[in-house]
Amino acid sequence: MNRSIISSTQLFVRVANSQQQRNMATLKELKVRLGTVKTISKLTKTLHMVASSRLRSAEKKAEDLFGYNEGPSKLFTEITSTEGMDPQNTGEERSNKQLIIGVTTDTGMCGPVNHQVMRTTKALLSKDTNNEFLVSVTGMKGVSPITSTYPAKMFSSARDFGKSDYSFPETLAFLDKIIRAVPNFDGAYLVFNRFKNAMSYAVMSQFVPGFNLLEHNRDKFYQYQTTEDRAATMKDLSEFSLASNLWIALYQNRASETAARMISMDNASKNGEQISQALSLQYNRVRQAMITSELIEITSGAAAIEDSN
Repeated sequence: MNRSIISSTQLFVRVANSQQQRNMATLKELKVRLGTVKTISKLTKTLHMVASSRLRSAEKKAEDLFGYNEGPSKLFTEITSTEGMDPQNTGEERSNKQLIIGVTTDTGMCGPVNHQVMRTTKALLSKDTNNEFLVSVTGMKGVSPITSTYPAKMFSSARDFGKSDYSFPETLAFLDKIIRAVPNFDGAYLVFNRFKNAMSYAVMSQFVPGFNLLEHNRDKFYQYQTTEDRAATMKDLSEFSLASNLWIALYQNRASETAARMISMDNASKNGEQISQALSLQYNRVRQAMITSELIEITSGAAAIEDSN
């Protein structure tokens, strides 16, 4: 009788020990996961606070630059595309090239900001039946999507562009490399996110006519007088218009990026808190089950010893 009680007690202890080991392993895994989630939540909260503090400054700069290119924009209002352009250019030799400048970021975690720019850029490239488009991007997040789909179209890129702040000379230096390589482009599309408010922004494709297109439409500018050679003046004006529009686009995109990062990190922090609460509840349940199992093991062992005596 005593042997059967002892053997059954030993069997129960083995099963209990096995269950206890499994619970301990589960507890350890949950503790590691919980610590990881809490660490990530702290990081996302920090990024949210940084983005929030930078948003007002980025928004103000984007608003202040709105009137910077008002004059050339009004001048070029009627010229919105290269459609109808004479293939035989009467001015300088035509390059038959158009530019697409995609404004992206060097870092991620800013929602669909870069995806929207790349989707619009690819939509423009898909319509390029005459092989006219060349793509340049600011920010490294725009390089891979283009090189993986349209490698022959990728022309140039800029890493750490405007890392501290965008300056007009830096914008000119970026465009100078492009204009030196393709001096007689017909026009350029600036693809960027236009900032609306902290909760809203929209991708935009803005066309800026090049010198060849202005020459093709020169009859629309006869009402204006120039102090120097008209062709040289129009060439300078087209390059200035492209640079100033790109400068504005860069700040618009940065404000959109900052707002998107603030929202994304806020959502990530909230999701992290929910996951942390769920893991804490699961951890406590497993821990409570382990304690209950140990108590049952102790009382059962004590009862078995008492019966054996």
